[in-house]
Amino acid sequence: MNFNTNRGLALNSIIWISALLAAFVAAYFKGADAKTLLPFAGVAMLPALLGLILWPFSRHEWVQVFVIFSWIALAIVASFAIAFIPMAILFLCAPAAAALFERAKVVEAMFFAAIFAGAVFYFRQAGFAPEPIASIEQANWGILAGIMATIAFMVGAMYVSAGDNVPQDPASEAKIGFADAYPGAAMKFTPDGYLEMATQNARRILAIKDADIENASLTSLFSGDGNKLPMLGALDTLHDSTDPVSFAVSLPNSVQGDRDAPKLAPRKMEFTLVPLEDGSFYAYSVDGSLKEDAIQALEDAKSSAKKESDEKTLFFAGVSHELRTPLNAIIGFSDMMRSRLFGPLPGKYAEYADLIHDSGQHMLDLVGDVLDMSKVEAQQYQLNYDSFDAADVVRSSIKMVRPSADAAELTLDVDIEVDKDLVVEADRRAVRQILLNLLSNAIKFTPKGGRITSSAYIKDGRLELGVSDTGTGMNARDLEAIGKPYQQAPNAGMIKGRSSGLGLALVKNLTQLHGGDFSITSHPGVGTNVLVSLPLQKPL
Repeated sequence: MNFNTNRGLALNSIIWISALLAAFVAAYFKGADAKTLLPFAGVAMLPALLGLILWPFSRHEWVQVFVIFSWIALAIVASFAIAFIPMAILFLCAPAAAALFERAKVVEAMFFAAIFAGAVFYFRQAGFAPEPIASIEQANWGILAGIMATIAFMVGAMYVSAGDNVPQDPASEAKIGFADAYPGAAMKFTPDGYLEMATQNARRILAIKDADIENASLTSLFSGDGNKLPMLGALDTLHDSTDPVSFAVSLPNSVQGDRDAPKLAPRKMEFTLVPLEDGSFYAYSVDGSLKEDAIQALEDAKSSAKKESDEKTLFFAGVSHELRTPLNAIIGFSDMMRSRLFGPLPGKYAEYADLIHDSGQHMLDLVGDVLDMSKVEAQQYQLNYDSFDAADVVRSSIKMVRPSADAAELTLDVDIEVDKDLVVEADRRAVRQILLNLLSNAIKFTPKGGRITSSAYIKDGRLELGVSDTGTGMNARDLEAIGKPYQQAPNAGMIKGRSSGLGLALVKNLTQLHGGDFSITSHPGVGTNVLVSLPLQKPL
């Protein structure tokens, strides 16, 4: 229940009852029979008594409608029991009661009062209404009491309704609103910077005592070390601008007046000054400590994730490095067996030696890719720059993969610019690895009878290395996964042998380490074209 809602309903109900009691007492002292008047007085008091009973619930729509129609019902009863004229004046009590709730209901109440008043008049004129039951004494008292109470009720309703439109002090409204809803400090300052209003939260946060509130100013509230300069800067900016201005300060984090309270770390508070047209301004605060804690938590989580990633990368690098030693031994011994260094081998054993050698070499290549990728991700891959002719690297790379291309019955072409020297300042080993990975991929995904072309040109002051093939190609969705570590195109399962999915990822990362660009275009059934663009000189 809310006893502060629609208090005008209770006041007007008391006015109505008081007017009827005054009329009853006056008639009694003039010699009227009290017992004869008492039933009429009791019935006339019913709407007011209902208003008093339902007043705490008057914010509900059904209560308001019930009260309005109770006054219409009283007017109908009085019109039939006494006389339509002048008791029809009681119909005015319905819109007067509606004015106590909402202005919009006044029109509705007038409409219904007019409808029922017209119906009562029609019934009396048509002869359908019963004869009046009031005696002359009752009728005289009812007319006098009804007119007097109606006038008093309407005057009271107009007074209450007019009081609702009296403008309240904006500072008082703000004070009530902030105190009830705003969790931080909320204050209002005069144009001279003196405190005009402060909520209870503001007084607690800034330790403002009630005795000092009249003399408090923005300067005195933020006179602490490290707080005055940000405040003065914000105040100067506010005087030259019509936009809100913010500044941050550190405030003691302790309970006001509690000397035994533990000393906590200062709170970071962010204040916003909002200017008004008359030169005064509001000040709002937000606790920035929670924001700083959240930022610190995110930074800690980021550092932890990076540490875990680096540890994983170093683990892969360490394992890959340790695997190289036994793999080199396997490849070496299998190579001795293939060369029949200690005598001939039976046919099957010779075939197994070839398989061991090829599998070991393939495994070594995979381990090398993982090791290089781990170094790149851990930012430990060091480029050794020197000047060399890129054409030599292209030709040597072609020679290294030609046996594989011949075995796959592929045509391997070279397109090198002959009019210019292809001298570049880069890491020779990394450039060779880029070419070998691109050529190996092209050989894997190009069917028998296909063609692979490796090109090298100088264009716009950059070295452009390209590898194109007439292989299976990829669609746009497949290209999205290309260049990501351990990601392979869907058609990778169609080729013989397995790979780590690091080839193009390594190419992309090694290119970026050189400050170059990597691009790939492909079409299903047509082929793939990869272009690597490197600067001719080491980036500064």
